Amino acid sequence: MTIRDVKDLLARTARLSLLAVAGFTVAGSAMAADPTPIRLAVGVDPAYTPVFLSKYEKMFEAAGLNVQLQQYANGNEGLDAMNAGLVDLVGAAEPGTLTRMIRGDVRPLAIFEQSGRYIKLVVKADINDVKQIKKIGVVKGSTSEYTTGLLLDKYGIDPKSVELIPAGPPELPALLVGNNIDAYFVWEPWPTVGIKQGAKVLVTSGDVGYTYTMWLSANGAWLDKHADEAKKILATLAKACTVIGESVAKGDKTRVAAANTAMAKLPPEQTDFFLKEIDCKVRDFNPTDVERFDKIDGFLADRKMTPVKA
Repeated sequence: MTIRDVKDLLARTARLSLLAVAGFTVAGSAMAADPTPIRLAVGVDPAYTPVFLSKYEKMFEAAGLNVQLQQYANGNEGLDAMNAGLVDLVGAAEPGTLTRMIRGDVRPLAIFEQSGRYIKLVVKADINDVKQIKKIGVVKGSTSEYTTGLLLDKYGIDPKSVELIPAGPPELPALLVGNNIDAYFVWEPWPTVGIKQGAKVLVTSGDVGYTYTMWLSANGAWLDKHADEAKKILATLAKACTVIGESVAKGDKTRVAAANTAMAKLPPEQTDFFLKEIDCKVRDFNPTDVERFDKIDGFLADRKMTPVKA
């Protein structure tokens, strides 16, 4: 698949509507679960809350699905596992998904959450201006690196004047405390970890013009034979998002927090941040998403992470 193929695929919303949730519901009563396991890759952060809730409360089972979660350090690792044939579905943000789509048959199904607040620039306590940053930690090929590029562009900072230090998300707070970096731009829970260690948030991704979206994508070979199961999974995640929305409206975090703690050992305060900062909704791709992809396309090509800009 080429970059042009990716753009055309996202633009064809009619094709994607095959797997849309509209008009497709999951029965409220329990159904006999399909014995065939569906391997769904997740990360270790609260971005996967609707998946964790669906598994913990047996919503997948109620839809007749045998979903097995396989946990990776982040969505990019899950995408690599899918291209290696180790999983059938994966949740991941745009940049990582787009780069993997040209390496294998990765097919986006829908968006299941979005936010302009969830990804944050964390800086040392004595930094009050972005232009004071000389070393910034980034997770290569991810929304972390992309938002860092947007940050430099917005504030007119010469990229050559800032050293990018590649690291995994869990390493970033330690690098900041050890004065190996001045800042990092990454998703929760790592900003919260940094704050607990004395750092502070300077801006969010929304401040630099980026709203991140989490995609559910499928292995093409699996999807060709399991379109009905894919529909059920999307409908189940939509149901979980409804529960999350109701929990927020009631001011009751305990139900969602219990799922995250049980499934991913996430402390309740991380779920609290998720509920405040994420818009959980399963939806199709739209023209605005495709326009945003065009900008990410340029970013990926500039960094030589894809062959050329389409």
